[in-house]
Amino acid sequence: MKKSNNLTSNLFQVLSFGLIFGSLISAAYGQRGKLTVISDGRAETINSEVTKAEEEFIEKEVRKKESQIRKINDMCEEDEFFSFSLSGVASGSFTRPKAVQKAYLYELCRSNIEMGIGGILIVENRNVIAHYIYGENGLDDDITILPDIDQNGLSEIVLSGAWVGQGYIFRSVEILELTQRGIKFFGGARTFEDSSGAANPTNHPVKAFKIAVKSGRIPVYFREKYVQKEFEEKWELTKKLQKFSLDKEVVPKYYRIT
Repeated sequence: MKKSNNLTSNLFQVLSFGLIFGSLISAAYGQRGKLTVISDGRAETINSEVTKAEEEFIEKEVRKKESQIRKINDMCEEDEFFSFSLSGVASGSFTRPKAVQKAYLYELCRSNIEMGIGGILIVENRNVIAHYIYGENGLDDDITILPDIDQNGLSEIVLSGAWVGQGYIFRSVEILELTQRGIKFFGGARTFEDSSGAANPTNHPVKAFKIAVKSGRIPVYFREKYVQKEFEEKWELTKKLQKFSLDKEVVPKYYRIT
């Protein structure tokens, strides 16, 4: 009887261990395979808040480099030289793993609705670690981060911007990462389309896209599509979540200042 009881007890322990171990493995794989939402076009854009002191500090740093910046990018007219604004801020590790840093998105000037001179400053302990400018392909109005989707220890930056013209409104996001060689561009994606003001609007003039990513050495991207009929607030899901590729046809130009 003792042998039988011991055998039963040992078998129970093995089965219990197997269930616990299996649960841990499943949890680990489930966590690794979890999707991170990059942007949801249905949601209202809320810009990150910056303090007055932060804005003054960033503008001071930008003004120090202004002559150098304008030699690289001459898109703005003279009457637009003093239209500096700070669009947003995000916290992460942008230039090295585990660093406590902030990325500031600013706008120095605009030459039309969407073009001009903008920039990204990476700040750590009130020191500018990196400074890039852009704007030839359009400016953005908000900045957020992703939690290291390619698993190299660095936070990715998500820039969000809009284009308005000829009765159309578009919003899109671009994903990038700072490297020793410069900016790595992952790609972009449309998040919102409104053609209700166009001469020939579509049957569903307002569309929104939910963009998500599965982290890994090579990230995998997913998208859902929603439509909103005219004069209605409800969103209708028309395409369930499925894999898709980011747009890399137009690669924005970034120039390093610091």
